[in-house]
Amino acid sequence: MKDNETYLVCTNIRETWPENKKKSLIFSSEAALDRFPKKDFEYPNFQINNYHWKNKTHLLKDLKYLDNFYNKVLLSLSKSLNKIHNCNYSEKFWRVLLGPWLGTLIYILYDRWRNLETTKKNFKIDKLIKLKIDPSLFIPYEAEDFIKQTQNDLWNQFIYQSMFTEFFEKEKIEENHLPNYKLEVAKNTFRQNKDAHSFIKKISFKFFNFINKKKYKYLIFKTYIGAINELKLSFKFNQFPIFQIEKQNYISTKSIDRNLRLQLDNLIDTSNKFENFAVNSLKNLIPKVFLENFEDLKKFSSNSNLPKNPEKIISANALWYDSFFMYHSALLMEGKTKLIYAQHGGAYGISEYSWPEEHEKQISDKYLSWGWNEDQKKSRVKKFFVILKKKNFEWNENKMTNLLILMRHRKVYFQSPETSAGTELFSDYMKFCNSFFNSLNDDIIKKIVLRFPYKNLKKDSVDFFSNLDQFNLDSKDSFETACNKSKLIINTANSTTFCETLTNNIPSILIINKENNPFRKDAFKALNELEENKLLFYSTKEASNFINKIWDRDIKNWWSDKKTQNALNIFRNNYARRSSNIIEDYYKEIINDY
Repeated sequence: MKDNETYLVCTNIRETWPENKKKSLIFSSEAALDRFPKKDFEYPNFQINNYHWKNKTHLLKDLKYLDNFYNKVLLSLSKSLNKIHNCNYSEKFWRVLLGPWLGTLIYILYDRWRNLETTKKNFKIDKLIKLKIDPSLFIPYEAEDFIKQTQNDLWNQFIYQSMFTEFFEKEKIEENHLPNYKLEVAKNTFRQNKDAHSFIKKISFKFFNFINKKKYKYLIFKTYIGAINELKLSFKFNQFPIFQIEKQNYISTKSIDRNLRLQLDNLIDTSNKFENFAVNSLKNLIPKVFLENFEDLKKFSSNSNLPKNPEKIISANALWYDSFFMYHSALLMEGKTKLIYAQHGGAYGISEYSWPEEHEKQISDKYLSWGWNEDQKKSRVKKFFVILKKKNFEWNENKMTNLLILMRHRKVYFQSPETSAGTELFSDYMKFCNSFFNSLNDDIIKKIVLRFPYKNLKKDSVDFFSNLDQFNLDSKDSFETACNKSKLIINTANSTTFCETLTNNIPSILIINKENNPFRKDAFKALNELEENKLLFYSTKEASNFINKIWDRDIKNWWSDKKTQNALNIFRNNYARRSSNIIEDYYKEIINDY
């Protein structure tokens, strides 16, 4: 064996890396690394393939192409499943039930495909290592299991090695085994987690589940307004809230039916190698509840304690990965039931393109935005309000000492098809943040407190360049308390928290890489006002210079200035509208006609 051979590596599973440390490594993407290698990295000869969506013009073109491809596959798959299950459901039914799984899968497969395609184009690859693993391990039970798989190394290794022979000669592919203990760890991540709610919440949910809800006029579930507000909203309709659905009793164990899955072969006429691969992969990746276990969904819908003939379904994020609730909703919508769906992410209406946003608008009869609308005459979008809990911000300069920086977490593998954080390289994001940190005055750097989106998120999972040790971390305080301890909040992503801080009039700034996060034209006016008034920065140097200047005495004067507040109001009115009574406003939207 030659020491100068070059191996392609696609994941962080070390069994797919050569044992000989003298070999050269080509990483198909940075997802194969848990962090950027230091000088003492055990494989001194390595390169990382360039990100294929670095050019956002190409990204937008690909996203729209994939959306068209998704719709073709959805139409054909819907017909096939109608035939298999001896039913005649509409395309919309299948879009509600299958759409999030199918769309996400197609975008993921294309990303992995392009990683291999560009790696082969950019480098000479001598060898690859594949694992001997049972393909049936990667057939999820429902969509919720699938979305967990997408961030798992073993699932991604399986996807990549399924594509190997599309790009490389069989002679270049070596085989290796994964130790049983590692296989068991991977399997456990695929399984549904037990209910993680607190004891009190479990008891409360159980209590409400004892009440018969089958004749309720409205199906209100996961509205994003918080449990207390959802309780109050339900009471206005003389209903009890639906905090949780009981589906465990309807989950059955059935064997994988290979003959049944073969009926999904060759769904459409494909126009290129990727489309052919993607279509022929569906039979090996489609969740069991859409095929072998379809009866589980039917039994759940018939027997569960959910409204059976409501006028409307009201939700904000229940129709993504819970296949049971999605089936029940899709079935109701085949009748006269209408769907009111609400925005649940800050990037909606602002990012140049968001497939999740487009999907939600398409399945809704009325879509409630946080303030934006669309020009199309038949648009379902209705200007509504931010449906987030209000924060009580107190301007107490004796307590306000920190510079709170809201960091985004790292999704190791691409999963979210949109033109914002989901398609920004994490290394680019961290370089941008580090540039900002390093340009601040030393006395301000000492006041930095980093906050991650999840309390149990460890710093190691974010610290890609291993340089965050110098900063304090906030993991115990509520977001409200953390804000009240801070002079200024820095948002580093176009996200929910940015809208949340602005709508609650909490002194905040957004710093963002404009090249990696393109905005839609409709948002330019409001964003330009933010930029002119030092609320939005595309340059880390300009942002740090401004903060260095106002830190000691001028934050309150800047924030209270009429021009600053006017810019804030323009943004709020379009993307973060405040409601004086969200319960009453939600109530009116529900009872009003479309």
